Amino acid sequence: MRKTCPKSEFLEISSEMLSFANKLLSSTEIEEAEKISEDLSKKSTRLNAQRILKEIVGVRPKRPIYYAHNEINHLPRYTRFAVEYLGHFIDVLVKCVAAEKLSNPKCYESSFGVNLSKLKRIIPDTLYTELDTFNKLIYRRAKHDFNVIDRSHLFTSKEVVFTIFITMNLKAKLIGISEEAKDYCEDKTPF
Repeated sequence: MRKTCPKSEFLEISSEMLSFANKLLSSTEIEEAEKISEDLSKKSTRLNAQRILKEIVGVRPKRPIYYAHNEINHLPRYTRFAVEYLGHFIDVLVKCVAAEKLSNPKCYESSFGVNLSKLKRIIPDTLYTELDTFNKLIYRRAKHDFNVIDRSHLFTSKEVVFTIFITMNLKAKLIGISEEAKDYCEDKTPF
């Protein structure tokens, strides 16, 4: 089977992703993400790095976190699906926030971008900007972008690690403003 992320590119990260991470994450989280990325690139430390990432991601809600959790087993070679599942997770959290804040269950049927635009004046501006950046830089690309330029793949192993940290940061912010999102993360909703 073809390996998508060659060893020479494991530790690359786009300037846009690094800039986004620097805005969202603490210096301690950046250092931890860097170390885990390094450990993933070495066979001798890879299993422990995968274990740490699985602990960070957790196992709830079952879908799609369960799937993202499983994709960590395929790092550092296979990267796209892990990013896509993490994006699906934030998408569902945004659906929960939108449905709750707008008192409209139809929000569960709308896309990330549509729900986010409806929340523009309802959630804090900073959070809106972070979610918009996440959607454009990470989620939309993981779902739709197959034009890879100057690389052999779309996301590197290091970018997956940083996406995990970014996702968990956004999760904390979203459950902080929504009981519906919190219930979803605890598998208390049928969605």
